[in-house]
Amino acid sequence: MAWNKIGNSNELKPDEVKEYDIDGKKILVSNMDNQLYAIDALCSHMGQDLGKGKRNNDIIICPKHHAQFNVKNGKVEKNINAIFKMITRKDASDLNSYEIKIENNEIMINL
Repeated sequence: MAWNKIGNSNELKPDEVKEYDIDGKKILVSNMDNQLYAIDALCSHMGQDLGKGKRNNDIIICPKHHAQFNVKNGKVEKNINAIFKMITRKDASDLNSYEIKIENNEIMINL
């Protein structure tokens, strides 16, 4: 794993979620209560872009099949609707979460 600069700390406002692309890997960074969190940005169910999902407090909701993930740790909070599971034959699984820090006003992530 290595630390990567992904942006300036000023660009992520409180309660904001932003997607970053780091060498082809999409990461979702959330500023919750002035603490930064980073998880995979693609839903583990069908690869949908979570950056386009709705956020409700510390939960991000997949725009496609509505799986819900905790933005602080990537854990599945609510899985997909049973109708979608019958069609796709799979559930969403927990996403990876990543260590993140601010260093010299730069957002750094350990990938």
